[in-house]
Amino acid sequence: MGRWREAPEGLVASSIAFLFPGQGSQQPGMGTELLQDEEVSALCDRCESAAGVDLRRLLTTDSDDELRLTQNAQPALCFVGIALTLLLRRRGIEPAGAAGHSVGEYAALAAGGAVTAPQVIKAVVERGKAMAEAAPAGTSSMAAVLGLDAQAIEVALAGMNDAWPANYNTPTQTVIAGTMTGLEVATQRLQVAGAKRVIPLNVSAAFHTPLMAPAAERLRAALDRVEWRSPRIPVMANLTGRAHQGGDRIPHVMEMQLRSPVRWAACIGSLLEMGCDTFVEVGPKRALTGMMRELAPGRAASAVATPTAVQELELTA
Repeated sequence: MGRWREAPEGLVASSIAFLFPGQGSQQPGMGTELLQDEEVSALCDRCESAAGVDLRRLLTTDSDDELRLTQNAQPALCFVGIALTLLLRRRGIEPAGAAGHSVGEYAALAAGGAVTAPQVIKAVVERGKAMAEAAPAGTSSMAAVLGLDAQAIEVALAGMNDAWPANYNTPTQTVIAGTMTGLEVATQRLQVAGAKRVIPLNVSAAFHTPLMAPAAERLRAALDRVEWRSPRIPVMANLTGRAHQGGDRIPHVMEMQLRSPVRWAACIGSLLEMGCDTFVEVGPKRALTGMMRELAPGRAASAVATPTAVQELELTA
């Protein structure tokens, strides 16, 4: 699986990539065990102070309804990814590359050294608020389309102004997003076109569509207040499927990310091109790990969601 080499900062797996999930992977209590770690708890305090949000409560809540809200799920999920990365590094595990799905890209940028944890959580809090206000809960959502290729989906949705492709996840899984009415119409069109299933997702807005334009404009102001640096490792951008090229470009790329489709399959393809052959999903659930069977068959893929999982993670030298 991982090929290890010695480096000043610790053990580096020269072929490992960290993957950070997006909204929909959150689950109640996902930070409870993490916060028992003193270093993680102290980091949470710093992030709370910077962002002005009760992050600890969101990380330990048992309310799925509360955590499902965009403005709550995003900072909590981002922090979990950052905290788990901290624990992985404590074990001496450093990635050669990283990618994050939607809001997970912010955790990936933090893991890549492009931004500090307090600053990125502050930006993600603003992102969640802007998205929630741009598309109030219950007015729009997303759905996964299975068994129909992206081109056929684009043809089926052609001419619609209230539903669009939003995530190009795998060759056989594309996520669409739009208004609730738009999704109903889109589902009917896709079923006629031959989709096996159209599955509603546990999210509260139509991310990565033109409906997010007002949120993207508000987000840009928050991103411009962040001190961005060039990542120390390649971090793939959802917007292009290629690596971020410099800290000064990150605000523009992340603004456009919010209103544009996530090109996840392309992100994984870029990590494969650079030689990554071991993938670790850093966050709750196993949504990204499941996709790897199609995106990178034969490559090692695992997931860590808790401190215990980090300790039990096995990578072969």
